[in-house]
Amino acid sequence: MPRDRLAPAGKWGESKQRVMLTPTATRRIDAVAEALGITRSEVLERLCRSECLSTEQLEIAGNEEQG
Repeated sequence: MPRDRLAPAGKWGESKQRVMLTPTATRRIDAVAEALGITRSEVLERLCRSECLSTEQLEIAGNEEQG
């Protein structure tokens, strides 16, 4: 029988899923998590539920990285 890869529902009332990130992204998330005294998972959850994460913001960030 396949193993369920979802963790039980937590603080947000939903099961968690795994996400793969580059080492650079992980280091940046770790720095924010440490500064706020929260977990990586909580950093990503708050970002995704905030107004900071939008198509417009991601397009701006992508254009800045491309030069």
